[in-house]
Amino acid sequence: MLNILPILFIAVSCLYSMAGFGGGSTYIALLAISGLPLAIIPIISLTCNLIVTSQGSILLIKRGHAQWSILLPLLIGSIPAAFLGGAWRLPQEAFLGILAAALTIAGLAMLAQNVLYKRKTEKVQQPKPIILAGAGVALGLLAGVTGIGGGIYLAPVMHLLGWARAHTIATCTSLFIAFNSVAGLLGQLTKGGQLLSEAPLWILIGCPIAVIIGGRLGSYLLTNKLPQARVRLITAIVILMVSVRLWLKLWVA
Repeated sequence: MLNILPILFIAVSCLYSMAGFGGGSTYIALLAISGLPLAIIPIISLTCNLIVTSQGSILLIKRGHAQWSILLPLLIGSIPAAFLGGAWRLPQEAFLGILAAALTIAGLAMLAQNVLYKRKTEKVQQPKPIILAGAGVALGLLAGVTGIGGGIYLAPVMHLLGWARAHTIATCTSLFIAFNSVAGLLGQLTKGGQLLSEAPLWILIGCPIAVIIGGRLGSYLLTNKLPQARVRLITAIVILMVSVRLWLKLWVA
């Protein structure tokens, strides 16, 4: 398993970046079954998250999809919360069950929204900054604790509540993941950075290189080829994939 991780990371980063995600939840799953020390898994995952979403964010911003009036309150709330969550040690069993249920509901709701949606325009209602900041705190803390960037939580909230259009949501998600990956990574380093020497050097180098390739391809498809409805559909599918993986982990355990 360890030998093919970079190849798997190319495929994962391509798929997730097509929805504005970094792929952290699946990186963690692959790393967890590879036999690496558990304390360094979030560090590698968040590093790859940061690489994928940073290059995706640049492309999306250049296309004019960034909406800073939404992003700034979210980031102000989420960045310090992600750092605290990254440094916080919590038992995972009950949390994984709640997370799996929440993602399943969110993914199915988004899938139904995409199937039932008939109009050519989307109704958008931007919330007040205080609501965005509060959502940022909650989602940032959750992102830091679980060792992923948090976009998998933010995207369904924004889609279901109609906070922005699909490509704008993908941009917000990508930037949200990038900034919170940095904060969460710093938090994770406070408790597991000294163990990085136990990982093979070619994994520490090969996985980041792999996600550069896959993330670039997925971001290109997102910014140049995919219509709004397709972005929404990919987002729903990715969320459901993650929820299925979580349920399987709970059942096997």
